[in-house]
Amino acid sequence: MTTHRPTADTPAPLVPFADNSASRTIGGMTVENGTDSIAFYGQTDLDRDRAGLERAQALLAFFQRVVDTLSAQKDLPDSLPPRKPGRIPNPFA
Repeated sequence: MTTHRPTADTPAPLVPFADNSASRTIGGMTVENGTDSIAFYGQTDLDRDRAGLERAQALLAFFQRVVDTLSAQKDLPDSLPPRKPGRIPNPFA
């Protein structure tokens, strides 16, 4: 088994809940990091080939980091309070 080391072409792995700005795309699936939640959107196929295996492993590795991060948080609430809608100034006005 080889160890994956980020290169100049490979971005460092996302650290779950570390910031509100990082995102990565795996196949056609985008993972958007946030401090309170992580968003997943898009679509990817996990074909029965090496490329499908690599996508599946990348998604699994990220999900495992999310599970590990949440499991390590001792004061994890049952649920987050609903977000209050706010007004954002119109940038086109």
